[in-house]
Amino acid sequence: MTQPQADMFDLYRAGLKSAADLMKASLESAERLQNQQLVAIRTAIVEQTKTTSELASARTMDELLSAQSKILGAQLERAMGYWTQLYQVAGENQAAAVGQLQAQMTRMGETLAQAIQQPAKQEKESRKSV
Repeated sequence: MTQPQADMFDLYRAGLKSAADLMKASLESAERLQNQQLVAIRTAIVEQTKTTSELASARTMDELLSAQSKILGAQLERAMGYWTQLYQVAGENQAAAVGQLQAQMTRMGETLAQAIQQPAKQEKESRKSV
């Protein structure tokens, strides 16, 4: 394999490795998001059980309305917490993807620079020897 072919092969291999790394980061991101959703669902199930027992224990209309307002406040707080965490995870995932993309572009740039410099050096050396 000639030097330009070897350089292109290295560049191609670096590109494939970077694509695989980006896919891995994407899958890990999806896993974190799914785990966060599972935690939110489990929490909602526990809270729903508490809510049901509070509503069942209400004996008067005032107790029922009081329980309802507490439940509504807690549900709104949980929903806001969930969305806050969701956006935080999405932001972290995006930052990680951008970081990996920057690293990939740097590696590809270095490989390309080496591929360009190598034939120029060889040409200078061949001119000197003539």
